[in-house]
Amino acid sequence: MTGFPVLIVTLTVTLAVTLVCAVIIVVAARRLAPLQKARRQAIAAMCSQRGLVPSGANLARDFSMLTSIERTGLTNAFSSPDGGVAAADLIRSEGKSAAFFSVLSFTVAGVNMPAVSVDPRNMFTGAVVGGMPSLELESDEFDKRFVVRAKDRRSAVMLLDPGMMQWLLDCDHVSFVMIGDRVLASINRATEPSHNPSEPVEFELLFKFFDGFMARLPAILRSEYATQ
Repeated sequence: MTGFPVLIVTLTVTLAVTLVCAVIIVVAARRLAPLQKARRQAIAAMCSQRGLVPSGANLARDFSMLTSIERTGLTNAFSSPDGGVAAADLIRSEGKSAAFFSVLSFTVAGVNMPAVSVDPRNMFTGAVVGGMPSLELESDEFDKRFVVRAKDRRSAVMLLDPGMMQWLLDCDHVSFVMIGDRVLASINRATEPSHNPSEPVEFELLFKFFDGFMARLPAILRSEYATQ
C-alpha cells in the first residue's frame, strides 16, 4: 500500500509541471504574436516591392530538387508570378527542437550548372546535396570561412571567381546550392527569435545576396555551361 500514495504524488507533480509548461508556452505565444504579425507585414511589403505575391509552390518544388532539407513548414512564402524568384521562412523539426531558416530561390536563365554548394563553416544549413566532395579554392580567407562542395571542380572554380568570392564574404551568413539553372540560398536563424521577429533582416540579406550574385555571375558560365 505504501507504493500507491507515492504514485499519486508522482502523478500529481507530473501533471502540475505539465500544466505550468503549457501555460508558459501559451503566454510566450501570445507575447510573440504581435511581433510575428509585424514580421509578416514587413516581409509582405518587402516582397511586394519586388513584384512577389503570396505563394509557396515554387519553393516546395525547389526543396525537392535542390536540397536534403526535410521541409516541415513554410511561412511568409512569396514568389514572382513566373516562378523565377521565391522566398519564405522555413521551420524544420529536429527531434524535440526546431531549426529556423529564411530561404530564397531564383533562376539563372541560360545556365545548366553541375551541383555546387557553399556553406559558412560551423553553421548547419541542411541545404547540401549529398555525395559531393569538398574542395579548396585559391583563397585562404575564403577557405577558412566557407565549405565548398561540388560534383565538378571546374564548374565551381568558374562560378567562384575572385569577384563572386568577395561578394560571398560580404554576405557571410548566406549558404547556397546551385543545380542547373536554379539557386537556393538560405540563412540559418538558429533559434526563434534570434532578434526582434518584426524585423526581417534575413530577407533583406537574402535579397542583397540575390542582387549581388546575379550582377557578379561570371560570363563564362553562360558559354561553358549553357542550357542545351
